[in-house]
Amino acid sequence: MWQLQQLVQFRAVYEHRSLSAAARALGVTQPALSRVLQKLEEELGAPLFQRHTRSLRPTEFASVLYRQASRVLHESAGLDQMVERFRQGREGQVRLGCGPFVPDLLSRELALAMERAGLKLHLDVHTDHFEALREGLYGYRYDFLLYDVRGRANLPDLDDAVVEPLLDLPLRMVAPADWLRGEARAALDSEAAALAFVAGRPWAMPRVSPDYGRQAAPWFHRLLMERNGAEFLMPTLSACVGLCRAGHALTLAPDALIREELAAGWLVSLPLDVGATAHTCAYRLRSRPLSQAAGRLWRLLAEGGLGLREQTVIP
Repeated sequence: MWQLQQLVQFRAVYEHRSLSAAARALGVTQPALSRVLQKLEEELGAPLFQRHTRSLRPTEFASVLYRQASRVLHESAGLDQMVERFRQGREGQVRLGCGPFVPDLLSRELALAMERAGLKLHLDVHTDHFEALREGLYGYRYDFLLYDVRGRANLPDLDDAVVEPLLDLPLRMVAPADWLRGEARAALDSEAAALAFVAGRPWAMPRVSPDYGRQAAPWFHRLLMERNGAEFLMPTLSACVGLCRAGHALTLAPDALIREELAAGWLVSLPLDVGATAHTCAYRLRSRPLSQAAGRLWRLLAEGGLGLREQTVIP
């Protein structure tokens, strides 16, 4: 059976066309390399080189073997690098459970952050309410969770939990720019006009805990109760922003998610203090050590790897 060391030695002889030069390159003695080459030819039952006074001329069989050996050694080197990257946590799969605000930020910001850090991780992301995600965390289906800090109160064992504050992102209410034309433009300058404007328009909101509504500004909570919740309940913020941009609903979003839409004039921000903020944290269990890949991602996030402009570390 072929051994990689045999292929390395054969390749060196083939490329140098000289036993002495190949031996120097490999750091072995010329007699030792000569014995290796002779044994290889005996095992193959065919000569690999024609001997001349100062050089070796490869046979046709040697040329075919060299091409195949080069491919094998190249793939072997790639395999070694891949194994080393896994050991360092630079490659691998990380399973994340996320709240409704997180996947959009991950898709827009985390890919760049991982590229800057030299990480080639596959993120298996699942979005759900905290109770379901918590069961997945304790059932070892997730490496860690990314969710609002409010979820901390629902953990069964705080001593076993590590909660790392990540982002503090205020949410603003935005509307399709086409809705703010003519008399409706008054909603851009007056809080009273803005309140009347949003009260008569459909809303798109992500599926979140009722705590978000209760802890928001009184006007927001009151309107939400009057309409028995938002007209459009979507799985993520990006879906809400998509409805808003298409002219179907108002929505809430952090600047990091709608920066391009605001700059292009597709969406406009209303002069209302929603009083709602996405306090995103990372949750993991002390009783379950993170894999190398998950640990690298955890540290990247904890060290501010997302680099969002609104980022504020929660004290």
